[in-house]
Amino acid sequence: MLPRQCLALIVALVCVPPAWAGMDKEGSSQRPGLFFAWLSPDDGPVWAHFENPAHLQQLVRHCHTGAPVFALQSGTRYQCKAELPPKSAGQEEPYAAGVTVQGPVPQSDNRQYRLFALTPPRTPQWVVAKPDAEQLGALQSFVQSDDRRFGALRRQLQWGAARTVQQPQGARTTVVVPGRVVRDPDAFYGAQRHHVFVRGGGSGSGGYAYMGEVPGKPDSYVDIDGNDLPGLVVSEGCDGWCVSLWSLAGGLRQVARFGGH
Repeated sequence: MLPRQCLALIVALVCVPPAWAGMDKEGSSQRPGLFFAWLSPDDGPVWAHFENPAHLQQLVRHCHTGAPVFALQSGTRYQCKAELPPKSAGQEEPYAAGVTVQGPVPQSDNRQYRLFALTPPRTPQWVVAKPDAEQLGALQSFVQSDDRRFGALRRQLQWGAARTVQQPQGARTTVVVPGRVVRDPDAFYGAQRHHVFVRGGGSGSGGYAYMGEVPGKPDSYVDIDGNDLPGLVVSEGCDGWCVSLWSLAGGLRQVARFGGH
């Protein structure tokens, strides 16, 4: 059975007006100014949708003025184009725009996307590493301390593949640990759940807090909240593209999606 997040993405992409059916990939964002796009305009537009229609108009105006946008995975500057679909008499205002960017394109035969923002990230690069013995031991002790909460989870965690994520000079450390693998061959779906912990920031001396589970493997870490907690850009294996963006500020929650066949 497909996970809730993937079903939500499918619903969002199915509910596209007929005039846009068959177009390229779609993205949905709860945050103003955050959108996904291909790095090469030759790969076509990504249809950007915002929960608040005013945020769509903000992006369109920003691109029309020639103001730059920034790839959050690197801080690299790009120019953007945002085109609204033609509107017929009596139609409602469009809720999505076709977005492309122009700038540095990696030399690769594969299509590559990035998450973009209207302003440059405070932290363009995060330090990703294997946890040291003290960090890993403290996290394992935390998980072992509450059998009722973590008993089943403890058996799934793959400690050898754990990774720490830190902002340079940041006070808190995020630790991401792979868990169980979920497969649905009939739906061409496969992904490995990952579990997110945060250390520091008032959780006690050297203490950890469990933030929750993301549905796939983090491809990159980005600054979407302007603090020392990264946003997680997560990919799931599906028949097409299934990418989601997760924020840790105030608790783990999904704030954007990118996908399609």
